[in-house]
Amino acid sequence: MQLELADAGPLAKKLTISYSPEEVRVQRAKVLRQLSGEVKLNGFRPGKTSNAVVEKRYGAAATARVEEMLADEGLNQAVKNHSLKPMGPIQSDEVARADGLRLVLSFEVKPTIVLPEPASLGVVDEKVELPETDVDQAIETLCKRAGDLADLPEGATIIEDDSITLQGNITINGSSVREVKDLHHLVGGYPLFGTSTKDVTQALAGKKAGDTIVLDTTLPGTFVPAEHANKAARLELNISKAQRLIAAKADDDFARRMGMESMEKLREGMRTRLTTTREQSVRQKQVQQVTDLLLEKVHVELPPKFLESNLARSIEQALAKAKGEGKTGADLDKIRSDTTEQNMRQLRRFLIIDAISDSRKVAVTREDLEDQIRMAAMQTGRKPEEIAKQLDSSGQIRQVVHEIRESKAIEIYLDEALGRPAIAPGIEHGQPGHVHGPDCNH
Repeated sequence: MQLELADAGPLAKKLTISYSPEEVRVQRAKVLRQLSGEVKLNGFRPGKTSNAVVEKRYGAAATARVEEMLADEGLNQAVKNHSLKPMGPIQSDEVARADGLRLVLSFEVKPTIVLPEPASLGVVDEKVELPETDVDQAIETLCKRAGDLADLPEGATIIEDDSITLQGNITINGSSVREVKDLHHLVGGYPLFGTSTKDVTQALAGKKAGDTIVLDTTLPGTFVPAEHANKAARLELNISKAQRLIAAKADDDFARRMGMESMEKLREGMRTRLTTTREQSVRQKQVQQVTDLLLEKVHVELPPKFLESNLARSIEQALAKAKGEGKTGADLDKIRSDTTEQNMRQLRRFLIIDAISDSRKVAVTREDLEDQIRMAAMQTGRKPEEIAKQLDSSGQIRQVVHEIRESKAIEIYLDEALGRPAIAPGIEHGQPGHVHGPDCNH
């Protein structure tokens, strides 16, 4: 095998792979022997089929298989020899069989990206501090959720967060369009037949069970019967019942109801939960900040053909959707421009994070993949085995691995930017537990 690699434009390579007649003959003989063992022709036992018969029946298939195998072998060797990172489709430009086999392939490669020192980005770590008042408020909310509704004492007036039951009529121009029966409403929680929460709360101020309220409103678009939707109407409603939520008492008994040993333990658990939530929120902001800074500072040369192909497909889909929505003219021009900008940004982001992954030798472990599947199972209520099977059969597992690898890479880079201890990049290729990623060439 002889390899000849040449530049064919920006980020484009042309690879010529040459095999001698003897190399082709040896490989073709192997393939024919495999075929003779795999097939059974009438009159012959498996593996005993005449070579001439196999040649006549499967000669063309053997030639195609051999050429494909030799093309893969040559490309893989060139990738290894020259540390190439092909990107996008591999195009076959020429196949010559006159003297052995000569294959000419062309493809684009990922650009060389110079990453800045993480600390130079100027990302500042943010210490999460949780005031005790936040814990108090969370405990108070928990107590309310665990509380019970009780009828308002005689003479007590309705306030926000009370629950009321309404009876009455909705009229348009004096004619009833809907009777209201036993309608439960949370005061201040949501609108009432098009009347804002603020206006409803004001109308109920000073009211008690047994009182009536009258409201002029515009019925919402979802109103039933539909023919009266979005029309001006009057609400005449009697408050047949009013209840108030009596929060549970925050004591050790309540803590035990919540599965904790004591109120002190409940507060400690709540404090940990709130702190973790805030730390995750800060972390997400820092990830976005690092990503934005990298996109701003790092020069990325985009593979022209790969970009053109992806842009054409994305723009076509975006325009088809927009036209289906009745958009024309300047709207379509803006959609075309926005789609182009978005795709270029996404491609630059992919190449930058891919460069981080390569430089930090980020790998995806089997444990990483199983954790992701377990998380998806918890969010969807499905079994992990079912999700794993679906990912495998649909081919989506490669995309999931890619997303995990990206996430790990940017997390590692962020920790370096913040001056935190480095996280182990994962299990190397070929080691137990390694999961093949997008660049494993398998």
